[in-house]
Amino acid sequence: MSKNYLSFSMGSEYGKILPTNVSLKNDKHRDYAGYSLQILKQTSGKNNWGRRFNDPQYGIGIFAFDFVENRKMGRPFGIYGIYNTKIRQWGHLKWYHNVNFGISFNSNRFDTDRDYHNISLGSKTNMFISLGTGMYYELDKHFDVGLHVKFNHLSNGALQMPNKGLNMISSQLSLVYHPDRAVIGKSGIVSADYKKSDHIEVSAFGGRKKVFYKGDHREDLKLYQGFNYSVYGTEVFYMRRYSPKSAYGIGMGMTMDEHYNHTMYVSDKALYQKKRFSNDQLLLSIIPIYRLMMGRLYLNIGAGYYVLKKQRKYDNSIFFQKIGLQCQITDRFFASFGINAYDLHAANYLEWKLGYTFSKKVRN
Repeated sequence: MSKNYLSFSMGSEYGKILPTNVSLKNDKHRDYAGYSLQILKQTSGKNNWGRRFNDPQYGIGIFAFDFVENRKMGRPFGIYGIYNTKIRQWGHLKWYHNVNFGISFNSNRFDTDRDYHNISLGSKTNMFISLGTGMYYELDKHFDVGLHVKFNHLSNGALQMPNKGLNMISSQLSLVYHPDRAVIGKSGIVSADYKKSDHIEVSAFGGRKKVFYKGDHREDLKLYQGFNYSVYGTEVFYMRRYSPKSAYGIGMGMTMDEHYNHTMYVSDKALYQKKRFSNDQLLLSIIPIYRLMMGRLYLNIGAGYYVLKKQRKYDNSIFFQKIGLQCQITDRFFASFGINAYDLHAANYLEWKLGYTFSKKVRN
């Protein structure tokens, strides 16, 4: 009978908000405290994908942040998925990297009507991303104590503006309880359960973004006043798997971006929009992509170029970047969630995608 190898962790962290925008640079109170609870499952060494990634842990957690002397920023809390991977072990001492991704609630958003001018967050609900590294020490057969360094990020992916993002760095102390500690064998040989293959993926995607006006007579408007726009389209990728963990590919996309097809202007101290072209125009793109494969979960990283895009002043770059998580629901159907960004750091929109895999061809 197989064992679940569940463990339970609680953590407390203390750190600083990084002064990455004007609002935060002028704020002297940037300390924060954080608290978390996690349920983790240890992979048992019985499947190939787990052994390829050094038998990681995965699970779910909840967190809460307290901004101590700056509670006007709100008291965010949230839920997130967890991926922990062991880098090395020396006896009872273990070195782990941690990646968390989820959603947070209850942030205080930018609002001139309430005289709150912090431009870090434009919405109460935001994405939560956390990266960490640190050491665990096995106290006995049931308990570990851990000390980590963490980087946390909150932002909404341009769903609302402003969206400069909130970045935090901290140290974390944690205690982990193992009802039945997993003992992973050191000799597990990874069998060749994959085949080098080529295939074609076709998908449809969509998203929303808030764009604020940047032209003349901005002084006649409220700060960050603008319009919400939809973005949707389709993509086709030719993918080649060349190792148990990795694949690469090249794709073409057709995107309908409502912002690209509209122009904003100010008249009589009011903001309006109008059609930019007589007929809406599609944006054509070319997108090289790299894929890291962990069982049915893939991490996709791509960089694209809009072909023949007609640039205006204040438009985003013709180059863009994409990062997303893709889940293979079946061998053919998949779903994906990710971020479309520009200038390597600025979110354009959150991208939701559904797709289908065609023409799988096995190579020798």
